[in-house]
Amino acid sequence: MASRQVPEGNPLRVLFREAAEWAFRYGLFPEAQARDARLQWYLSEDLLARFLHVDELYRLRDARGRPLADVAEMLTSGQAAAVSPELRAFAVQRHIGDYTLFIIGLFPESLERIRRDWRRKDSVMLQLGDLVVSFRDPGEYYEHAGRRAYGQAAEIGRDVGIGEAELFEKLSRFFRTYVRVMNLIRMYLDASPLFQEPKRLIL
Repeated sequence: MASRQVPEGNPLRVLFREAAEWAFRYGLFPEAQARDARLQWYLSEDLLARFLHVDELYRLRDARGRPLADVAEMLTSGQAAAVSPELRAFAVQRHIGDYTLFIIGLFPESLERIRRDWRRKDSVMLQLGDLVVSFRDPGEYYEHAGRRAYGQAAEIGRDVGIGEAELFEKLSRFFRTYVRVMNLIRMYLDASPLFQEPKRLIL
């Protein structure tokens, strides 16, 4: 699945590198192996640059071509692609992991609308693969879904020989740590006027 990226040399790319470097330097890493330079690169050079294009953030679509913003729908739907089923499954799981990390790490306030809907219920029962799990908060659900999606991306990646499989394994194992890293990145970005327009488009 080809993705659009912010061009090399764009000031936002420099800002993303600086923000990730700062977050990895000053962030708390309870698990030493989570402080991985390859993950610093992945968050700044891949995830952040890719999701600045809103069409990339909502790239998965349903059968009618509508962009999917709901993680539960992403788990059961997706845009057909001319790739093998394994690579398609890998791309979908990776996207769900990236999407959930991006949202709860950089834009947790965007979950407030969902949270208001959930307050009218005791809990929400959602099907995750062969499990039915009860969640009382969308942030908790996003974390669970993101951790699980990265784990599945790693498993599929190993099976088909994708070199980044180990990175997705770490993103799964240390998902909460990387959420905190993304929180720090957001703090750094908020201090820059360059980030205000992209933030407005996403929110």
